[in-house]
Amino acid sequence: MNGGRRDSSALERRLSNITVQTLRNYCDVKGISGSSGLKKKDLVEFIARKADRSALEDFLSSCEADYLIDSFRRAVKWGKNDLIVRLDPRSGMRELHAEFNGLDVGLRRVYYVDFYETDNPKKIVTVCECDDSRKRGLFCPHQMTVLIRGLKEGKIKLNKWQGPMTPEVRQGISAHLPRIR
Repeated sequence: MNGGRRDSSALERRLSNITVQTLRNYCDVKGISGSSGLKKKDLVEFIARKADRSALEDFLSSCEADYLIDSFRRAVKWGKNDLIVRLDPRSGMRELHAEFNGLDVGLRRVYYVDFYETDNPKKIVTVCECDDSRKRGLFCPHQMTVLIRGLKEGKIKLNKWQGPMTPEVRQGISAHLPRIR
C-alpha cells in the first residue's frame, strides 16, 4: 500500500518540475477537464490522479529529455570558459569539486558542484546547491557544465557516468569532446 503512495509521490515530484501552463496544455490536449482553475499543487495532484499513467510517463520523459538537451547546449558553451567553471586542482577520478560562476537573473551567482565515485566502481553521483538540483532533483546545467569540463580534462570518465543522460546528449558529448580539448 505504501509503495503506491511512493510511486504517486515520485510522479507528483516529476510533475511539479513542469510549468503550470505546460500542465494545463497537457490537460487540454488529453481532454482532461477541470484543470483550469487549479493552483499548481492541486493541478499536480489532479493530473497524477486523472491522467493515463503510460501517456503521462511518455510526456514526463519527453519534458525531462528536453531539459537535459537544453542543459547540454549551454554546458558545451560554458564548459570551455575558465571564468565560468573552475575545477579544484586536487580533484581526481574519485572526487571532483568545482565552482560554477554565472549570472542568474542579472545577479552573479556561485554554485559549488561535486561529483563523487560511489562504492560501485562503475557509478558516479553528483550534487549542486542550486534550486533545480537541490529542491527539484534535476540534473542542472551547472552539473552538466562541470561534467563536460571534467570529461574534457580527464577527471571523469563517461563510461562511469550513470546519472541522467539521454542518448542524444551522450552522443553530443562524445562528438564534442574532441572539439572541446
